[in-house]
Amino acid sequence: MFMKSVSGLRRSVLSSKRCQWPPVAGEAVAGINRAGWGVLLLMHIALAGSAWSPAVCAQEDAAKTEQAAQSPDERSLGVASPDDPDPYDDAAIQAELEEWDRQMRAMADKYAAPPGAKQITKLPDLWIDPKAKRIYIDGYVTMRKGALEMFACPVGTKEHESVVAAFAKSKEVHAALLALGTKSGTPVSYDPEFKPPTGQPVAVWVTWRDEAGKFKVADARTWVQNNETKEPLAEQWVFAGSQLWTDPVDKVTHYSADSGDMICVSNFSSAMLDVPFSSSAQAGNLLFLAHTERIPEQATSVRLVLVPQFENDPTATTPPDETVLPVAKKASEKTAGKSEAEKTGDAKAKTDSSEKASGTR
Repeated sequence: MFMKSVSGLRRSVLSSKRCQWPPVAGEAVAGINRAGWGVLLLMHIALAGSAWSPAVCAQEDAAKTEQAAQSPDERSLGVASPDDPDPYDDAAIQAELEEWDRQMRAMADKYAAPPGAKQITKLPDLWIDPKAKRIYIDGYVTMRKGALEMFACPVGTKEHESVVAAFAKSKEVHAALLALGTKSGTPVSYDPEFKPPTGQPVAVWVTWRDEAGKFKVADARTWVQNNETKEPLAEQWVFAGSQLWTDPVDKVTHYSADSGDMICVSNFSSAMLDVPFSSSAQAGNLLFLAHTERIPEQATSVRLVLVPQFENDPTATTPPDETVLPVAKKASEKTAGKSEAEKTGDAKAKTDSSEKASGTR
């Protein structure tokens, strides 16, 4: 209800006129009818629109200018458009990826196949020796300092928390262990109570050659030290066996340890080889560190030797010798081993190249 002291209107005016909103002062304005308010409203909308449109255009222009000024890296942080070029089509990126692959294969191919062993993967990275009951896995040193969850992981998984990156997959090593008759146990469990991993013990040795080509061998446990006592790992790893899981979307079954948990020093239900006692996987409570002084330089090519511990096997605890790590032939040596037909073809190719260069053809 409008008060007279506010509006200044006579009671007769208030009683005869429809209440207006907003309340205004003076008889002249109070007499504006509904049509008058409609005209004012349309004028207000028109004026607001004319003022708003340039502002919107100005903002859009500013946004376009800012986007154009951004670097390609900044623009790539946004949502990709169907019209955006494929970043992997870039020749420089492709060249970098190819160089990375070349360097990785150079490390993987540094050593020749161990004598008497059978290659069981497409690439020469994993071998099994049924007679000696040994498994050989090629890899390289990926980390020398810091807290550990794994001793070894497959390449491209958890190199930031492992000492060795292996060129074989965990499921391939699992199959090799089974082929030797190694008995898998059970991974760690926590429900309803903690139960440590179980399985047949497996010794792990690391072999490599130093810069002078001298053969080196170490018990893998000596590359790992307790964070509190600074003592090396005492217990052997056990073949826990990891587990399989099926993706609910694509229904594809996966071997869990392929995600990185090949040879663990922290307990994981996905571990292939694990330590047979409680070892936290929590970031702030990791039990083991890399023993930096005992580990060769990063990118050193190594060959892991896995030895399942069978009863009545006198060699189960014997370190492997130099014969398991022959050096791969150099390019010149490989050429010397070519057939006569290959040598003739190479010679002809060189002759043709020389003739082209001299313009005799």
